[in-house]
Amino acid sequence: MPVFFNEEQARAALEMDGVIGALREAFLAQANGRVSNVPRSRAKLLGKSLNITAASDADQDRYGVKIYGGGVYHILLYARDGGLLATMEADWLGQLRTGGTNGLAASLMARPQSTKVGLIGAGRQAVAQLLALESVGLMREVHVFARRREQAEAFCMQMEGLVKAKLHIAASAEAAVAQADIVVTATSSATPVVQRAWLKPGVHVNAMGANAAARMELDPAIIADASLVVTDDVDQARHEAAEFLHPDAAFDWARLQPLHALVRAGRGARAETDISVFKSLGAGLEDLAIASLLYDRCTGVR
Repeated sequence: MPVFFNEEQARAALEMDGVIGALREAFLAQANGRVSNVPRSRAKLLGKSLNITAASDADQDRYGVKIYGGGVYHILLYARDGGLLATMEADWLGQLRTGGTNGLAASLMARPQSTKVGLIGAGRQAVAQLLALESVGLMREVHVFARRREQAEAFCMQMEGLVKAKLHIAASAEAAVAQADIVVTATSSATPVVQRAWLKPGVHVNAMGANAAARMELDPAIIADASLVVTDDVDQARHEAAEFLHPDAAFDWARLQPLHALVRAGRGARAETDISVFKSLGAGLEDLAIASLLYDRCTGVR
C-alpha cells in the first residue's frame, strides 16, 4: 500500500548530514553506471510551467518522478517490481537536496580552509545552502545581501537559530562576496548578480538559483577564468545553464565535468589562486536519493 509523507514529516525525519551522505552514494552509483538521470522537461499548461525530473537507481531497485509547478511540489517513489511506494510533498525535500548537493560539491571543490561565505539572495532556497556548508565544515562567517534589506534581516534572524556561524548583512552584493572563500548565489535573476572583478583569488562559487536558460547569476568572465567547472547533469546544462550558453563565455563544453566524476575521484589538487564553479541545476537523481532516504527513515525498510 503506497504511503504519503507531508512537509512536516520530511522536516522531522531528515537532517543535512544524512542528506549529503545519501546524495554522495547516489552520485557514486551514477559514476559506476548504476543510476540513470533524465534531464528536466518543462511544459506550459494552464498558464503555468509544469516541470518533471526522473531517475532510476539499479542498486536500490527504485525509480522516482518529481512533478512541480505553480508552487506545488510532489515526488512519486516506485520500486522496480512493487509499483508505487510513496507520494511525498517535496518543497522542503527540494530545498534540502539542492543544499545538500551544493554542500557535497563544495566539500570537493572549495579550499579546505574555507570559512567565509558570501550569500547573494535570502529567499526560500538560501536556508538549506547555509545548513549544508556548515554541515561540511566550510562556514564560520556569512555575509548576506538581498535586494531588500528587510529580507536580509529576516533571513539572518531565522538562521541565527539554525547555524553557529556569525551572520552579517552586507550593504551590497560586491561587499558580500569581496572577502568570501565561498560564494553562493541563490536568486532567480536574469542578469548577473556577481561580477568577476569582485572575487578574490582562490574562491569557490556555488551558483544554484538560475536553473533555466532565461536566468543568469554569474558574469560569464567567472566561467571563463575558472580552472574547474562542474555541474550535476551535463545534458541538462546544455539547455538550462545560461552562463555556459552566453556568447561572451565562449564556453568549451569539454571543460565541464559532471559531479559524479568528482565524487568518484575525490578532491583533486588545486592552486591557491584557482577559481572553481559548481553550477547547480537540480537533477532527478537527487530527488530520487532524498525520496528514498525519507521513505527508509519513516518506514524502517532499510
